[in-house]
Amino acid sequence: MQQTPKRVLLPIDGHVVAADVHLRDDLRPPVVFFHGLMTSLAVASELFVDAESESWIALSLPGHHPGAFPAGLSRKAVDAELFAALADAALTRLVGDRPVIAAGWSTGGFAAINLAIHRPRRVAAVASLAGFAGGRVTGSIGWLQWLARGGVGSACLRAGVWAASRLPPLHDAIIRSCAADRAAAAAAPKAVIDRMRADFRHHDPAALAVMLAAVHELDIGDRLGDVRVPAWIACGGLDPVIPFTETVRLANGIAGAQLRVYDSGGHLFFSEWPGVREDFAAWRRGLAAVGSESAEGCGPPS
Repeated sequence: MQQTPKRVLLPIDGHVVAADVHLRDDLRPPVVFFHGLMTSLAVASELFVDAESESWIALSLPGHHPGAFPAGLSRKAVDAELFAALADAALTRLVGDRPVIAAGWSTGGFAAINLAIHRPRRVAAVASLAGFAGGRVTGSIGWLQWLARGGVGSACLRAGVWAASRLPPLHDAIIRSCAADRAAAAAAPKAVIDRMRADFRHHDPAALAVMLAAVHELDIGDRLGDVRVPAWIACGGLDPVIPFTETVRLANGIAGAQLRVYDSGGHLFFSEWPGVREDFAAWRRGLAAVGSESAEGCGPPS
């Protein structure tokens, strides 16, 4: 019988963090997945060869539906510590002090690495897919960041987000613009984009504007050396959103990190990176082989 993930809403210090929880009877650390900016929990299952057989939790980024910001939150309040505090508090509610494998896509990759830096006892291993240390991105998302940081531009952005939530072709064009080229954009699976759009319709445009502006200012590059657990850094070689130099920065800054480049891929790991699910599964199976005691259920070094 197929097990449907359980949706949980967690009030934390005025925020609401949303989680899709799919835990099985398994002693290994569960995978905790953070989605990308303006996307949703719906992407989590795309990380696995067989999501039904895995133990995993998908956590929402701050301010993303079905989670929420406190009323009137400013972009200056959204910093690296907030990302870590909300994620750790949510996980404490869900799994106690159990260590996890933190994984994320795009801004979610930042969130996963950031959790390993700020809450090292929580993270047994970390995986970043098209993630970054510094949030000044390029392409269509970079343009949206530019709008979010200006007064008039921010108002235009909020109006655009509202329009995209009502006009499926506009939303889909934003997602597909993150692909490596037109052919890859056209091949992005409709079912996945439809699931993201279903959640996007409920995002708060003002909250997304705050997040876009805040992420632009985030940078944990000087803390990458604090990551002391196994790390898997993956990217598309033709990613129009995250510069390849940022991926190299992650791989070089985290001791022992494994770098995997999908040469012809863009930003959409779930459709442009052939074999990514199998590669992610193989990396997790290999954690014990490279001496990670935490892969057997113990916490990382203090």
